[in-house]
Amino acid sequence: MLAETMDVTDDIADFLKERFPVLAARGVTPATPLIASGAIDSLGILDLVAFLGERFGVELSDEDFDPDNFETVGTLAAFVERQRA
Repeated sequence: MLAETMDVTDDIADFLKERFPVLAARGVTPATPLIASGAIDSLGILDLVAFLGERFGVELSDEDFDPDNFETVGTLAAFVERQRA
């Protein structure tokens, strides 16, 4: 399970670095803040949600758009793992 979580975290980090140059310049770790840092805005969240659907088969409901799920790369990876379980 830990290896799967690391793969999810790495895949999300790679997407973020590619899509958001600000994050690439800062570096992306599991503790990297996403929304609070201002690196990702509402359109960025939509891009991220589309990526999660394509890459991991995760479809978000209205309740899933909780800021806590998008707080950091690590919390987002944990959310993806919960959705996939």
